[in-house]
Parts: sequence; C-alpha cells; structure tokens
Amino acid sequence: MRRRTLTYVLSLALGAGCGSRSALTVDPPVFHDGGFDAGLDAGTDAGFDAGPPDELVVDCGRRVQFTSPRRPRALSATATSPAGIARQDWALVGSPPGSFARVEPGAPGEVTVTPDVEGDFLMRFTAVDGRMRSASCEVIVRSVVGPPIAICPEEPLATVVGVPVLVVGDGYDDDEVVAYRWAIVTEPPRSGARLSAPEAPVTEFVTPTRGAYVLELTVVDPDMAIGTCQVAITVTGPPEVECPPSPIMAPTRQSLRLRATATDDVGIASERWELLASPPGSAARLRPPDANPTNLVPDRQGRYELRFTAVDVEGLSASCDVTVIGTPTPPTLTCPEVVTTEPLRTVEITASAVDDGMIVTWRWSATSRPPGSRAAEPAPRNAPTTRFTPDIAGVFELTVEVVDDDGMTASCTTRVEAGNVDGLRVEMFWDTNGTDMDLHLMNPTGTRWTSMDDCHFRNCTGGPRLEWGAPGVDDNPRLDIDNTSGFGPENINIERPQPGSYRIAVHNWRGTGPNNTTVRIYCGGSTTTPRETLGPVPLREASDDLWRVADVEITPGGCRITPIVTADGRPDVRPLRSTENMR
Repeated sequence: MRRRTLTYVLSLALGAGCGSRSALTVDPPVFHDGGFDAGLDAGTDAGFDAGPPDELVVDCGRRVQFTSPRRPRALSATATSPAGIARQDWALVGSPPGSFARVEPGAPGEVTVTPDVEGDFLMRFTAVDGRMRSASCEVIVRSVVGPPIAICPEEPLATVVGVPVLVVGDGYDDDEVVAYRWAIVTEPPRSGARLSAPEAPVTEFVTPTRGAYVLELTVVDPDMAIGTCQVAITVTGPPEVECPPSPIMAPTRQSLRLRATATDDVGIASERWELLASPPGSAARLRPPDANPTNLVPDRQGRYELRFTAVDVEGLSASCDVTVIGTPTPPTLTCPEVVTTEPLRTVEITASAVDDGMIVTWRWSATSRPPGSRAAEPAPRNAPTTRFTPDIAGVFELTVEVVDDDGMTASCTTRVEAGNVDGLRVEMFWDTNGTDMDLHLMNPTGTRWTSMDDCHFRNCTGGPRLEWGAPGVDDNPRLDIDNTSGFGPENINIERPQPGSYRIAVHNWRGTGPNNTTVRIYCGGSTTTPRETLGPVPLREASDDLWRVADVEITPGGCRITPIVTADGRPDVRPLRSTENMR
C-alpha cells in the first residue's frame, strides 16, 4: 500500500511569508499518492493549523518587509469570515520623526507605502466583518539604504529525521542581490545534515540526526557587501514534552493550573494528565484529565505525583512527571465588592471565610472616607456581619481582616457607594474642633436670612418642617445633621426642588477661627461626585461672619451653580448683621 504524503500550500514572495495575524490560518492540506508538491501561493503561511471556522481571520503576510526611501512597497492582507467582510483598510500608525510617507490605498486589502526617510514605518490592517467583529495585524516596513538584507523565515522550523523541510529565504538590496549562500552553522556532532541548493534563496534541509540546527543565509550585492540572517530548525522523532519545574509548592484549597508543552513535527493527536499518587484522605482530581492545561486543587497537605503524556499522529508518545506539594494556606476571605446606599441609610455587609482550621478573629474598620466625613466605625467590628451608616455622599471603603488558628491572616475590602438621590444636596464641613458652623439654604422667593424662607438649624431639622413650593413634601428642605461641636458634616437636601435660584450660605455660629469651611453641592443627577466643591474658606468671627457661598439655579433640564464672590474675586464673607435682610 502506498503511503499518502501530506503537504501544505506555502507562501513565497518578496516580503511575504510567516505573518502577523489575529488567528492562524492555512490552506487545506493537499494529499498526494507519493511525490512532493510544495505549491507556492502568496497569501498563505506554512505550518499553521486552520482557525475555528466561525472566526474573523486577518493575515498581513511577513511581519517585517523592506524597501528604500522613495521606493514604493506594496502590502497585501487578507480577511476572511463566514459573516462576510464589511470593511477593511490599512493605516500608518508609526513612522520616524519628521517623516511624511505617502500611503496609497489600492484594491481591498492592498496598500502602497512610499517612505521618504530611513527607518521603520508601522502599518496596521484592520477588518470588520458582518457581525461587527474586528481583527487587525501589523507589518513593519523597514526603509533601508546600504548593505543588503538577508530574509529568513520569521518562525523556527521543525521536521523529523529523514524528512526534508523547505527553507524559504530571500534578500533585499537598494540595488540588487547577486548571490545567495546557505550554510549550517549549528548542528549536532556528525549529524549528516544536507542542503539541496545551498546557492539558491530556497533550499531543502534534511538530516538523519535529531537535535537543534541553525541555518544561516548570506546575501551579496554588486558592491560585495553582505547581509546575513539565521533560522532555527528542530529535528525530532517522538513528541518533545516539557513539564513545569518541580516540586511545585501549591497552597491547599486553591486551584493550581498545570500546563505542559508538547511539540512535534507531524502534529499532536492527544494530551492527557494522570494523578499517580496523592496524600492519604485526599479526594483531589484533575479537571479535565484529558486536556492541556489541567487544574488540580490540593485538598490535603503533602505530595501529589502527576504525569503528562503526549501522543503524536503517528502513535509515538512521550511523558514527563511533576511533583506538587500541598502547603498550608491562610483563610480564603470574600466580601461584597461594592454596596450601594444613600447618605444616612445603614447597610449590612456580610463577609465569609474558609480555612483549613478555625477563624479566631474578625476585625472590621473604615479604611477610607470621603473628605469631611465623620461616619462612625462599622459595628459590630468582631463578627462576619457588620452594619455601617455613611454620613455624606461619596465612596467609603470598609476592610475586614480575619486571623486563623495558625496565625495566618486574610483581608478584603468593600466599597460602600453612598449616592445622592435628591435633586439638590448641600454638604458642609470644617476643620476646627469645638466650633459650630451653620449651613443655610434660601428659598428662591426668600429675601431674609433666619426666616422661614431660610432652611437652617432652628427650623429645618428632624425632617421636612418648612413648606416650600407646591403642596407636599418632595420640594421641602430638610437638614439631616446639625453638628455643633466641630468638623461637621451638615447636610441640607431637597428631593425634588422647584425651579428657581437657591442661595447657599454658611454662618460662623461659634468659633474664633480660622474655621476653614468647605461646601459641596450635588444637583443635576450627580451621585457620589459633587457637581461643585467650594472652599475651604476661613470664617473667623463667632456669631458674625456669613459666607455667601453660591446660587444654585434649578431648571427642568438640570442645574447651574454660580459661586458668589466680591468685586476682587474673593469669597463673599461679611458680617451677618449687614446682610440679614439681603440675599
């Protein structure tokens, strides 16, 4: 019975060859009853498995292609997809400083680049298919002047003993290449390797000896200048397998990913892992056992012995072994990544821990607060479940740490996002202890501070107590915190403010200062990030200084904030007695 020979359609053109691609593609293999057909077809690469049939695949040809200044270089790429190609184009995405290279599109997938200086010009080809998936590949167009350039295959080659491998070389020169010469520069002792055409750009290499080989191509130009390049060739028999270095120290109860490498000139038919030995009482399994990579979760401390085996399409096999040592681990701790709430609304947060022993300590803490926040620590602090109340809008971070009976620790952090839900929210805080700054918000129709048109500590605490705007409470203000002993915060909110201009002010009720005070304004849909932050502004005179902060105009489409400043651009701070009847 005559043996069938499998050959692949190769690629040969100046600047073509193994290329830059988003998925590997290959022409269908051609079977012959004897003989050898190397069929040349520019646009395909040798030695690649076909990509999945439903992928968008692009191929730019050789990764580095050569030309000279003012000499055009034509590039050609292919794009294939079962969904059809909707768009494909080339773009120049990198060039030497000061370059003005000419890029001229051609037929679909084609472009001509004319460099104007020496250096590297990076071209990117992008295709979009009918399912709006995109893929791209890149080519470096290298503009050179001077000695010739030898062009070898871009990827290492592989074969088996006694089977010829085609070595495709080429050369580039700004004049011409007049001679080619291949030589074997690295080989095992007494290898017996031969080249079929050492004086041609394309040659065949064959050897009866396994091992690593390096071929060197030398090209010569009319001035007898030379250029060289090299390509590595691996010659094998059975598959070459390599396991990860061992022993591998692997924490228990955590998945360990094991990947071996298997290479073969004719192809790998199957790969599998076996668990040969494990500690007493272990129920660990390889998942999956018949694939590479595989995963092992050591469930007991001790030694696990594994074996990887690869079989090629000719039935030849090779194996390697790995030792995994299961080691004690700290607790595995999980907590919610993000919890959303509103200012002053308490949230409950639960963490969970798994350990090979016992959890003996829980410890919750607020590790990050927005500026101006004085929110209390989460409570209880020594249990898996805790409760926390943010006092202002913004992002808080709560961290929980656990300690097991081996003294090992673990921690995780939960972001508490306290988002503003009101149409208008004003927050105020200051930096001096034992002082009392008061926040005020004036009704659009109001003209007098400390009146019923002014929401402040006397009339606005404990929920909506002022009747503003239309009937109902949605447009009434409320002061949710009145801090009288320093730092703040104080917050005024209106759920659905009526259109109009609301004035914000801060009064120094008690404290000789400087009482640096900051105001944050949320409106128009802002949640954890204020629309405007004003200050800090120093307020120095107790029961006297009034900082007229800003006017907030509420419109059906949003809000507009206008800071109030004096004629010389400074914050408007003046005694309350001179402004109590004025907005």
